[in-house]
Amino acid sequence: MSALLLTGSAPTRTRFSFEVFPARSGAAALALGHAVQHLSAAGPDFISVTYGANGSNRDASLDLLRYLRARTSALPLAHLTTVGETREAVRRAIHGILDAGVHDFLALRGDPPRGSGEADAAVAGSLSSRELVELVAEARAERPALTSVGRTAVAAYPNGHPLSRSRSEDLDWLVAKQEAGARFAITQLFFRAEEYLGFVAEARERGLRIPVLPGLMPVSTSAQLRKVASLAGRPAPEGLVRSLDAAGGYAPELGVEHTIGLARELIAGGAPSIHLYTFNRHEQVLAVLRELHLLAPDPVLRASFAADRARTPPGNSRDPM
Repeated sequence: MSALLLTGSAPTRTRFSFEVFPARSGAAALALGHAVQHLSAAGPDFISVTYGANGSNRDASLDLLRYLRARTSALPLAHLTTVGETREAVRRAIHGILDAGVHDFLALRGDPPRGSGEADAAVAGSLSSRELVELVAEARAERPALTSVGRTAVAAYPNGHPLSRSRSEDLDWLVAKQEAGARFAITQLFFRAEEYLGFVAEARERGLRIPVLPGLMPVSTSAQLRKVASLAGRPAPEGLVRSLDAAGGYAPELGVEHTIGLARELIAGGAPSIHLYTFNRHEQVLAVLRELHLLAPDPVLRASFAADRARTPPGNSRDPM
């Protein structure tokens, strides 16, 4: 099956995309702007922007989406959650994103805000991700010029959603989101290729037709690895845990190495694209793509180097002999 990319083209080789999240301080915003320029220059299919539970960072997410659209060549994709929100509030958020010129969404129910639980009335009454896919379609239909513009993605859980009762329920729910209008899926994090490949194979047997992008994150620290293991719902590989601990808990090169090996297995198994969770840093994810031969030398650095050389007087070249 030839999966179309978000841009609407058929891939001639494995493609890639990135996730970033809004900065939480002025200094972090400067660093994020720098990272985003490098990520955009790599030529991703899209860059997605996260959105906190109960709209907790809605304005910051929208600002980052606007920045991507106005200051980079990357196609922005807006995460959107429903937990703790009324249907009308979610509808307004959709229209606000559309007003910003962003037409692509990742439809998520989301996790309850800190201090809340599934038993809380506001959480229990939240729209499901399938209902959000339908609501996005309704919002587009209200704007005739957008009826054929934009796509909606959904999440997939190779190791099961935390609230799911069975693998069968997970698969049925993913197919239901497809039938509601989802055009592709992005997976939660995982550590082993067979977790993704087995999940996709079973989903295809259930009738899933949309592309499923594996979500990968090259961790830098032991704390990040523990967080990924919590999200994946599976223990981290023991060798990676030991190596990071032996390095004092910080070794970005180990996370890059593990992600490269995992990505190679996924690509060999037929993954149409890889989605990289960046943690708002560009170095590690671009290192992964270069090693996979999916990325040319960094065009931002190349342009900067060329400008630097142009400013260097003849006879004072900084090039090594």
